[in-house]
Amino acid sequence: MTEKRVNNNTRQRGRPSRISRESIARVALDIGIQDATLVNIAKALQVDRSSLYHHVKSRKDVVSLATEIAVQELNWEAQEDATWREELIILTDALWQLYKQNPGLAEAVQQALVTPIEGIHGFAESVARLQQKGFALDDAVIAVDMLVDMVCDCFLGWWSNNKPDSKGKPRSERLIKLWQEQAKDHHHAEQINAMVAIMQAGQRLWWERKRDLVLDAIALRLSPS
Repeated sequence: MTEKRVNNNTRQRGRPSRISRESIARVALDIGIQDATLVNIAKALQVDRSSLYHHVKSRKDVVSLATEIAVQELNWEAQEDATWREELIILTDALWQLYKQNPGLAEAVQQALVTPIEGIHGFAESVARLQQKGFALDDAVIAVDMLVDMVCDCFLGWWSNNKPDSKGKPRSERLIKLWQEQAKDHHHAEQINAMVAIMQAGQRLWWERKRDLVLDAIALRLSPS
């Protein structure tokens, strides 16, 4: 009787993995950093949550990787003949757009939950570009650092105010009404109403006015004459 031999070295090829570190991070960006829990990511990828741990260590790991990708793909570089002012406007506009497209990212950056390496490289490049336009090193560092911090803080302030309250209305509505009430019969009503007008104008316009004021100050204090 002939015995059939089974070749134990022959293995059935498995299907390639549907997930990777990059695919996990990109799903996190699609979902939004603030909602990118491992449960939500696994659901979007149609895999078990346990499968994610073969590629990432934790949600913090996912957020860090997603941030690196988002910053790496950020288009912030100006043309070579751009003025220093144009350089800084393009940089901060790009950061504002980055935070707007990736809810939760500004908060993660502000709280130092993530420190993207690409962000450090971009910071250094921005400083070097100002130096090429005549800025001293320390002045260039201060200018870039101040505006990078400001755009994050300003974005988060308005983002927080636009969150819905318990009645489903933006918190900014309650805040505006509060200021309007305080303006009634107050000897500084003009000044209070000026702030009301700013809040009603919207977050982007308010940010641009802050930015331009700082740029004017840099022109007087830091930029080469």
